[in-house]
Amino acid sequence: MMDIIWPILSAAAILVAAWFLSGWIAGIVRALLAQTRLDPMVREHLVHLVRPLVIAIGISAALTQLDVDIRVLLVVLAAFAIALGLGMRHMMENLVAGATLLTRRPFNVGDAVEVGGVSGVVQVVSMVAVTLQEIDGTQTTVTNAQVMASPIRNKSRAADRGQIT
Repeated sequence: MMDIIWPILSAAAILVAAWFLSGWIAGIVRALLAQTRLDPMVREHLVHLVRPLVIAIGISAALTQLDVDIRVLLVVLAAFAIALGLGMRHMMENLVAGATLLTRRPFNVGDAVEVGGVSGVVQVVSMVAVTLQEIDGTQTTVTNAQVMASPIRNKSRAADRGQIT
């Protein structure tokens, strides 16, 4: 009887520990990244990746404790990821464009820009879309794929250089 209960209890303990460790490690990563010169948006995206990663490692350890062959599970997950990627092609396009925007940083939150035919002040830059507040107060969301496919006019940077836009 103990041969069955012990692995289940230890797997549950591993999952609980992974849950608490994920929050703790995310806090440490947030504190360490706060000391760097990384863009705040990039820092937050990196911090948001830490928790699921630690929990995934915990799930893998718990399954190993239950004598589940995780290689089969990894093959199934890979097939699922491929199917999901093909089904969500446009979303993936926006995510890749978002990663490009976060690394190239053609504009920051608070910049006055014209992008995708919309002029306004950048409110939010996420992995999927950019939210602009237009002059009349309207909030407009432009997908990152649209942003990357159109010219970007950053009026704030031109003003900093004394150029006329």
